Amino acid sequence: MTAPTVPLTIRVLLVEDDAQQAQLVIERLRFAEGFEVTVANSLKQLWQILPQSKPDVILMDYRLPDGTGLEALERLQNQNIHLPILMVTGQGDEQIAVQALKSGAIDYLVKGSNYWQDLPQRIEKAVATQRLKQALQKQHEHIRYQALLLQNMRDAVVVWDTQGKITYWNHEAEKLFNLPAHMVIGKSVQEVYRHLFNPLPPFPLEDKTLPGDVERKVLVGNQERWVSSRLSPLRDVSADNRLLGYIDVIRDVTQRKKMEERIQNAQRQLERSFQLAAIGDLAAGVAHHINNPLTTIIAEAQILLNEIQPGQAGRESVLAIEQAGWRVQKAVQQLIEFSRPPTETQELIDLNQSLQKAIALIGDQIKAEGIALETNFAKDVAPIRGNPQKLTALWVNLLILARDGVMGVPEGRIWIATSQEEFPQVVLRDNGRVIPSQDLQAIGATSFFKTLGGRGNGIEINLCLEILRQHSAELTITSDYSQGTIFRVSFLSGG
Repeated sequence: MTAPTVPLTIRVLLVEDDAQQAQLVIERLRFAEGFEVTVANSLKQLWQILPQSKPDVILMDYRLPDGTGLEALERLQNQNIHLPILMVTGQGDEQIAVQALKSGAIDYLVKGSNYWQDLPQRIEKAVATQRLKQALQKQHEHIRYQALLLQNMRDAVVVWDTQGKITYWNHEAEKLFNLPAHMVIGKSVQEVYRHLFNPLPPFPLEDKTLPGDVERKVLVGNQERWVSSRLSPLRDVSADNRLLGYIDVIRDVTQRKKMEERIQNAQRQLERSFQLAAIGDLAAGVAHHINNPLTTIIAEAQILLNEIQPGQAGRESVLAIEQAGWRVQKAVQQLIEFSRPPTETQELIDLNQSLQKAIALIGDQIKAEGIALETNFAKDVAPIRGNPQKLTALWVNLLILARDGVMGVPEGRIWIATSQEEFPQVVLRDNGRVIPSQDLQAIGATSFFKTLGGRGNGIEINLCLEILRQHSAELTITSDYSQGTIFRVSFLSGG
């Protein structure tokens, strides 16, 4: 650090009540050249002219008419004014001078034979000393600031020298690697640090082998995390670019990697949703095409029934054709309604009827898999306010989850029941495969795109949760070998 320079003109604030003494000081400094003197004859005047005079140094007599120099020193300290103060005392006041130094004065002068001769040099020395102190303080503050930056970075910082010995390990490094600094400082980077990573960082290091930002896995205890690591050389630019060591700045990117994985899963699920939407549109189109010939079949069957009298041959077959036609038309109409984009209309809904619509849509498919479907609908269930199409979709998706769990299970069975507890409730239970506890816990996460123990493809549970949210309803799922899997829906604002 270069020595601070003394200003070409030193501004001196002289605090002296003796006008003759003040004039002598002014003349002496004028003769020495390079000084500009402002005079205050009391402490009161000192506080008045101090702000605008902007002195480089204060030359202060100890004894003043309205106080002492020690009182002025105390007030300057309290106001956080850091100026070099030279205290001037008379013969026999050396003890006061010592107190002045303890109170913050940079030097003291005793009025005597050498006072006038040494005065300019003592003032210059005081100013230079003060500036050196300020420069050192500024440098120390800069060093402390840099250290605080490293310690308060959200990234882990590890530094080692050219011998491979770790010289710095900040707080974030302690947290990330679960190793306190005192256990690693001075240890070999090869033994303590490098082996934590997969893949291993290059070693020994050369500038040409430093790869920049690299994502690696790091093993912390038994837990594997993802980090972004950036290795850089440390060089002394003031000493011919001499290599001092290396710094590794490491950021924990585990959450980002998990989010990327979720986004990729979401994209796959979105593609699947588009496929399902296209299938829904296709099903609606097919249903419309089926509906027209069905109308013809039913109408022709009714004409034949009018022509064939009861008891005549063929009447029972025609009657069966008409009834089958009506059943198919009802199923087609339900398919059209289910495929239609839902509106946002809300109305009072009978839960039993809503469940029966869902069973009409998917019940035959469930039974075709050899799965028994039992219902127990309570008559006293209060209606709820909601969207009919969305609630039908809710029951269909829950039935799909139950069906997937029961498929292949001997004597597979699904039970659906409604009840009026504190709130209207729907309970759907099956005796299929148990859902793993980790899958059940993951349902409460921000996003969930996994299947429930092989049930569904991840879309169904998310769709159910969104529909339930829109209807102020709550879903609880339990799954064990004794009770089977139970989906319990409670409509908290219904009834």
